[in-house]
Amino acid sequence: MNIRMAILSDIEKILFIENQVFEIHLKARPDCVGKRYMNYDYLKNIIVENNKKIFIAEKNNEVIGFCIVCICEIKNHPIFLDMKNIEIENICVDENHRKNGVGKRLFEEVKLFAKDNNAQFIELTVWEFNQNAKKFYENMGMKIRENRMEYKI
Repeated sequence: MNIRMAILSDIEKILFIENQVFEIHLKARPDCVGKRYMNYDYLKNIIVENNKKIFIAEKNNEVIGFCIVCICEIKNHPIFLDMKNIEIENICVDENHRKNGVGKRLFEEVKLFAKDNNAQFIELTVWEFNQNAKKFYENMGMKIRENRMEYKI
């Protein structure tokens, strides 16, 4: 398995894999998930000119997973110290390649990227219903820092 940065020809496969994960979220939370934000232009913008990065996992020249990250800096916040963090926006593995270490390799690459960019933390949001994702991130050494709660009206 190889990890590399995304190129424009990867976009259709990224969208295919992201749709698999989107459907999981749509099925679990149809009350709040409705429209996909990820499209060709969104990904093209990241690849060509954005401060975000897309890591691609490929095997035998086939895209089997990806991870989108953003470098986030906090400065002059009323509560938090100045810091630089890496936010994982999206990490997705093709359903035919899950449980084979693809997500772990992508996460390891993000850790190297974070160190190279002098980040203090890697952060992400994971839905409460997504127990598989929560378990994966805990196995990667992530800890819960805060919980976001809701009250449905």
